[in-house]
Amino acid sequence: MSDQDIDMGPQKIGDLSIEESRAVRARQAGRARAMAVVLFGLCALFFAITIVKVGVWG
Repeated sequence: MSDQDIDMGPQKIGDLSIEESRAVRARQAGRARAMAVVLFGLCALFFAITIVKVGVWG
């Protein structure tokens, strides 16, 4: 495999340009943060339901 077979140019990452790749990663990061908030909320909800069912605070 020669150096000409590998395209390591700064203009493209796969089929996306660097700007498009950054935009995709930013959207992925936003979705990951949203999912973390939803999962944390569910954990808090299940914890609260469990505490009320056990009767410690209810």
